[in-house]
Amino acid sequence: MSREAGSRSSSGVRRHPVLPAVLALALLAGCGSRLSQDELIARNAGTATVVVPDAPAADPGDVVAAPVPSPGAVPAVDPGGAAPANSAAPTGGPSEGAAPITTAGTGGAKKSDRTASAAPKTDNQPITICSVSEMGGPAGAAIAQGVNGLQAWVGDVNSRGGVHGHRIRLIVRDSNSDPNVALAHVRACVENDGAVALVGGMATLTAAGYRSYLESKRVPSIGGDCGTYVYNSSPVFFNQCAAPETSVWAIAQEAAKAGTANKKFAFLYCQEASACANGRKWMVDDRFVERNGLELAYAKQFSLTQLDFTSECTAMKAAGVTVVSAIVDPSGLQRMGQSCTRQGFNPVWVQLYASVYSDTATKPGLGNIRLQMPTMPFCCLTGKDAQNTAFQRYLTAFERFGGLRAPGPAVPLGWTSGVLFERFLDEVAKVSPSVTSAVLLRAADGIRNETLGGLVPAINLTAGEKTPDSGCWFVMEARNGGPFGAPDGLGLTCRPR
Repeated sequence: MSREAGSRSSSGVRRHPVLPAVLALALLAGCGSRLSQDELIARNAGTATVVVPDAPAADPGDVVAAPVPSPGAVPAVDPGGAAPANSAAPTGGPSEGAAPITTAGTGGAKKSDRTASAAPKTDNQPITICSVSEMGGPAGAAIAQGVNGLQAWVGDVNSRGGVHGHRIRLIVRDSNSDPNVALAHVRACVENDGAVALVGGMATLTAAGYRSYLESKRVPSIGGDCGTYVYNSSPVFFNQCAAPETSVWAIAQEAAKAGTANKKFAFLYCQEASACANGRKWMVDDRFVERNGLELAYAKQFSLTQLDFTSECTAMKAAGVTVVSAIVDPSGLQRMGQSCTRQGFNPVWVQLYASVYSDTATKPGLGNIRLQMPTMPFCCLTGKDAQNTAFQRYLTAFERFGGLRAPGPAVPLGWTSGVLFERFLDEVAKVSPSVTSAVLLRAADGIRNETLGGLVPAINLTAGEKTPDSGCWFVMEARNGGPFGAPDGLGLTCRPR
């Protein structure tokens, strides 16, 4: 077996009114301009504040955006959060013709009209939540679409009159992948905007920067991108996925099932993020590779700014590698695929969800990918799983409220964050008419063996304790340049105990 130690280098879619305004300036929103999410992020230097207003009965209204400040500043929030004149929000309960909200539980989703169920305690006051997410910067390309999944959940529940009478006001702030900016945004959410919780933070690189603040203020963070140890190591973070260590284990376990000609495995990991260093520790030092019956034939560190991977691809080919995993962003993975295919090296890639786009398998050298999903597959279920009530709710809501693009790998992370928060509100309604940070923290005790209707591995929470590792994941796969599918549907794969 040969190993090469890495040296450090220097460095479908229908148009929809919600997403184009996600990062728009107030001026742009006023004049009706429509830009793609990428264009808006680029024009606004990656920092913006947006408020998702109440969703109307028939069609979601535009997001109301505050003027965008200079990068790093804490932007102001429009306290009214009013919808534009062309989108009248409902004033009463569930909108006419809307289906009852689905309450997801372990045994599958069950239908119940929240306004008619067992007299829940409610003061009918709106709830403000925040998502401080990495929509710009190095992580943005991989996980920003998770915010669209969360927005789809907000649109869905508000179109039905809210959750137990509480309409949801969502404020989204972009940290631009900067922990200091993230902390400033979180402080503004809690101290200025009255947010009772952070929900669905896409914050792989920045969550550690505001962990201590949330702990000191006793404000919960519910759901997220599942990419950092913080989600499973703090008593105020409540995660809907397996811990990062299990995600890395999943790569080795899925690589062993890839069906390649041999078991020679290569592992590439970036130098910029702690997630990459942790991945190397687990995969190489803790021997996840060998423990899954693979041979680690090549391991190399690289930079996320690296443009060409010819030397790595040549070395992997020479080592007889047939299956590769890289901890990298989607653009970096595409550069790897291009470099490798030029060398006539076309392995099977086994990847974490955040390293691919929905069309990555159509790119040169990346036609065969096995994908670890920490929550449900983002699309493509068939048979009985395709009719799962909770999954159908997701598809319908994203079509209506999710924005310009078809769902990609990050979308289920935002959606399931919202549905997990909904479960917290179910527990709150049993004991308190008002929703506060304190009562949300106590509500964790009521969430046991919870799969959100089959969309996540079982969640078992205890107030005052960290979220345990579920040890399980879902699988997606693309073959020979075809689209991603879900070979196991909503079936889970788990790490041996």
